Amino acid sequence: MLRKRPMSGYEMLKELSRLTAGRFVPSPGTLYPLLAYLESEGLITAREIYVGRRRKKMYELTPQGEEQLDRLMEVEEFRGLVQMLESRSAAGDLLAAIRDELVYIDEVFEEVEGRDEALLEEVLMLLRRLEEKVSARLAQLRGAR
Repeated sequence: MLRKRPMSGYEMLKELSRLTAGRFVPSPGTLYPLLAYLESEGLITAREIYVGRRRKKMYELTPQGEEQLDRLMEVEEFRGLVQMLESRSAAGDLLAAIRDELVYIDEVFEEVEGRDEALLEEVLMLLRRLEEKVSARLAQLRGAR
């Protein structure tokens, strides 16, 4: 994450949550001691910035941290973990987009509720078709195991 841009600890927690679709979110009590350790080893640096009156600590990789990360990327297991997180990130982005659309559909329902029976019937038909497609794909994936 820090290879892309400097981040605060809070931003890292949010990004880890997004990358793992909420499956792995370390507690601040785990993350901040790890950041302090990485800083003491010279792998990252921390600098304080102010956002309005609020103080924020931003972390970024040092050249030594970049070198260490490059060495880790040569280890196949580590590279596999990074690739898995990246693929889950794409899946998480897709899931977030679907959730956004469902929220929008719910808002539309609030607007038309009880007003247009034909419209609601058509929406129900579309949702049932979508459910059939998702169920078929899920069955296909489960059968492939």
